[in-house]
Amino acid sequence: MSKSKGGKGAKLAQADTAPETKQNVAQGNEHISGTVTLSSALNGQVSPTDTVFVLARAAQGPKMPLAVMRKQVKDLPLQFSLDDSMAMSPQMKLSNFDQVVVVVRVSKSGNAMPQQGDLQGMSAPIKPGSSGLKISIDTVVQ
Repeated sequence: MSKSKGGKGAKLAQADTAPETKQNVAQGNEHISGTVTLSSALNGQVSPTDTVFVLARAAQGPKMPLAVMRKQVKDLPLQFSLDDSMAMSPQMKLSNFDQVVVVVRVSKSGNAMPQQGDLQGMSAPIKPGSSGLKISIDTVVQ
């Protein structure tokens, strides 16, 4: 894989200033980890058995999740780790994208699609491989 001196490989090397990051992406070893908390202002709007989805999606491009974890409100605060093994499709993995966003949603219905009244929080765009994220569920979906 690393023997290419032209074409796509050269463009990737130019775009990526950290060779070790490029190597991790090529090997598919990317993961994202952090902690999810629920804002105390929204504490009264959830029940312990409400579903919590932690998902990563491409910052630019398709909205299909690249990795998904399903928990319950009773598990909060939650330590999470998302990686390529949690991909819904082999073509849609964390390691295939330069920037992702982590979205955390509390769903009353248990449905992964956002619905009015769900609660959510999200990260800024980050590179796969990031750790130590702190995401607060602090917004009501309108």
